[in-house]
Amino acid sequence: MNPLLGLRQTLRALFRRSRLDDELGEEMRFHVENQVQRNLEAGLSPEEAREEARRQFGGVDQIKEYCRDEWSFDWLVQFAKDIQFASRSLRKNPGFTLTVLLIIALCMAANVTIYSIVNRVLLRPLPFYDPERLVSVNNSYPKAGIERGGASVPHYIERKREITAFADTALIRVHAVTLNATEAPERIGAALVTPSFFHVLGVTTLGRTFTDDEALIGKNQVVLLSDEFWHEHFNGETSAIGGTLRLDNTPYTIIGVMPPRFRHFAYDAKLWMPLVFLDDERKGDNRHAYGGEMIARLRPGATLAEAQAQIDALNERSLKTDPMGEQVLSVGFHTMVRNLQADHVAESRPVLLLLQSCALFLLLIGTVNLANLFMVRASARTKEYSLRQMLGAGRAQLARMLIIEALMLSCTGGLLGIGLAAGALRSIPTLAAGLLPIDLTPRIDFALCLDALGMSAFLGLLLALPVIWLAVHRDQAVALTVQSRGGTTARSVHRLRHVLIVTQIALAFVLLSGAGLLGLSFTRVLEVQPGFQTENCLTGAVTLPLDQYQEPRQRLALIDRLNAVLRSLPGVSAAAISTSVPFSGRSNLIAWEIGGDTAASDLFINEGLFSDWISGDFFATLGVPLREGRRLSDDDVQLGRKVCVVDEEFAHRYWPQGSALGHRLVLPVNPQESERQYVTIVGVVGSVKQDDLADLRNHGAAYFPIAVPSEFPAPLQFMVTIRTRQAPEAAGAALRATVLHVDPSLPLYDVKSMAMRVNGSLSRRRVPLLLAGIFAAASLVLAAVGIYGVLAYTVAQRRREIGVRMALGAQPGQVLRQFLGLGLRLLAIGLPLGLIGAWWVGRAMAGLLFGIGPANPLVLGGTAAILAAVAVLACLLPARRAAGVAPNEALRAD
Repeated sequence: MNPLLGLRQTLRALFRRSRLDDELGEEMRFHVENQVQRNLEAGLSPEEAREEARRQFGGVDQIKEYCRDEWSFDWLVQFAKDIQFASRSLRKNPGFTLTVLLIIALCMAANVTIYSIVNRVLLRPLPFYDPERLVSVNNSYPKAGIERGGASVPHYIERKREITAFADTALIRVHAVTLNATEAPERIGAALVTPSFFHVLGVTTLGRTFTDDEALIGKNQVVLLSDEFWHEHFNGETSAIGGTLRLDNTPYTIIGVMPPRFRHFAYDAKLWMPLVFLDDERKGDNRHAYGGEMIARLRPGATLAEAQAQIDALNERSLKTDPMGEQVLSVGFHTMVRNLQADHVAESRPVLLLLQSCALFLLLIGTVNLANLFMVRASARTKEYSLRQMLGAGRAQLARMLIIEALMLSCTGGLLGIGLAAGALRSIPTLAAGLLPIDLTPRIDFALCLDALGMSAFLGLLLALPVIWLAVHRDQAVALTVQSRGGTTARSVHRLRHVLIVTQIALAFVLLSGAGLLGLSFTRVLEVQPGFQTENCLTGAVTLPLDQYQEPRQRLALIDRLNAVLRSLPGVSAAAISTSVPFSGRSNLIAWEIGGDTAASDLFINEGLFSDWISGDFFATLGVPLREGRRLSDDDVQLGRKVCVVDEEFAHRYWPQGSALGHRLVLPVNPQESERQYVTIVGVVGSVKQDDLADLRNHGAAYFPIAVPSEFPAPLQFMVTIRTRQAPEAAGAALRATVLHVDPSLPLYDVKSMAMRVNGSLSRRRVPLLLAGIFAAASLVLAAVGIYGVLAYTVAQRRREIGVRMALGAQPGQVLRQFLGLGLRLLAIGLPLGLIGAWWVGRAMAGLLFGIGPANPLVLGGTAAILAAVAVLACLLPARRAAGVAPNEALRAD
């Protein structure tokens, strides 16, 4: 038979069997009638011709069966019958079916959602060419609290020239520019990159990239657009390439467009511009200034260890001539060469692994719960299984039926879970904003769907195994007596159910205690005082165009004018301008010296100081209290007085027995005593948290008048802060209008209240806590359902036995205590096992905790109490039902 024709007949036999039988009957009748006609022509009578034709043709029914066997696959037909039977069986038990589907869907949704993020961030290679050879190169000053400090321009130039393990290197610097294409200037994110950036990452653009000449002053007015910006402002038209874009009041030529969805980790850059090195930046005494993030591509055959050894050797040579050599060595200066992906996910890895562990624990708890439900249902169908075997069903056939039923449930639940996960992923960019180090597209790809369905199928097979064992490996005669009048389930089955309940209690304890530790840690963080008043305080950022404010005096004049206007705004009680505000991400950590009478007596501050340059009523605006001396005033700014204010943390560390007033600070940049500019401490204020409420590093802070000392001329970028008498958000429009009134070319951006800034810093702790709390609550519900379900089924199964006992004199209280005691015994076994697991998990997540230990008695005791209360409640309902059994009704029941 032709293979295609055979396949066609097979499919028709499977899906259109009745029509095919009709066609087969018609064809046989046709052949019989033809034979009859030939017999009539041979001279036979009609009766003889028909009888002879039937004899020659053979048995019609036998021929039909032969054709059916040729057309169909027996196993496929039997498989279809098994699916039909499993569907009918599940529809007859909607409560069981819906419960199982809900549990599988929730557990799979949690795991698919978290795993999709883990896969995208931790497991999947970077979307660049040959990502395994990409490395990051970062200077580190651990004793000064700088673990990942980027690289300076001199270091970048030296390493690009001398490190032979690198095929090429690039430097990236976060930037922002003012877009002057609209009536109101708009501040947008940009990235400054060396021309080698595109070659290092293997990026192909529409148009061209930067040339080496375009990284020089005067030739750098070229720009690459992000694909998003290109479509938003130019409708994706290629004619935009070669056009002009006005940025910071300067025309830039558009030379190309970046690939769609291109994003370099957390940089949300709309524009890409050449990074120009100024002459001052190239000087050797700026080796430890921030230049940008350095990345490199290893040469073929080169290793991380080889690159690290060459960097260490270069550092050793350069430190001998570095005027800052001794100081930076005292704070542990070294350079780290790391795999680019591993470096950027290092901070997110513990949180993501914690969430994935929580999701897996939830899946384990759900699996145990499902195993109990399947065992309960299998016990109720024991007689059915035995009857099917006695009527001729083989063990393989019975096992196949049970596996198909479990697979139908698990795969359907898995599909529902994938749908729920797809919906959950849409909220991830908002929920986890700032938590993830790279761009996350909220979608589930085909490979992830296959993985999820494969896991669902494996779960179904796992759940079918104990049911198959129960159905196949039991004596049929004994099984037929189970659940008969007075029969009970085998003791081994009871033990297995009890083991599953104990396991469920222990797993739920671990998950609940983990969530409790995160919750208590978050509470401890919230109890930390930031050191300033967050209420009614609004902040925003301003950047001055360099072409209009080249001279420091021009900047100071604008700052004075802006201060005066801000103070006169209705509803504003205080206003200030500063280079940064707490929790803005703009804090400057700078190493200073405590100045003595001579250079030899100077003491280098290893940890560094958070340094801020201020003007106006900065401390009054933020609500920072004065502890000693005086605050900085407008006169200090206008007269350029070399004074400063430090915080009490710094003052107490270096002058624990005396006063900090009158002592001096100096930047250790000029080796000659005559060239040093000393700044005198005139006041001490309260300590302020800069970026993290949970930061325990004792850096201290210093505040200087703007443009003092002269190494720090008046800034081009600064923060505006006002304290209002009403809700700060309501003053946002007036603040923007005021800044535009002072200078229409100045955009005000990053406008947030101080409460929003502090609240935003907690997202890295809030998101894991929220998800872990959801998983813990789900595990608690699953544990309660598991305990209740098993005990309720046990009561229903032993209803006749209970009736007999009560008819013979047993009291309801005795029956109540019996079943309640069973649940409490299981709880007493599960809680110690869970306590051991919780202690181990607490130690593993110690790095994520603040203010508490990994084995906090309050959390462990509270977890045990909650789990015990839920378990007792789950036990009490079936136990009361058992105590309320009427003997006469139980004895009459089947």
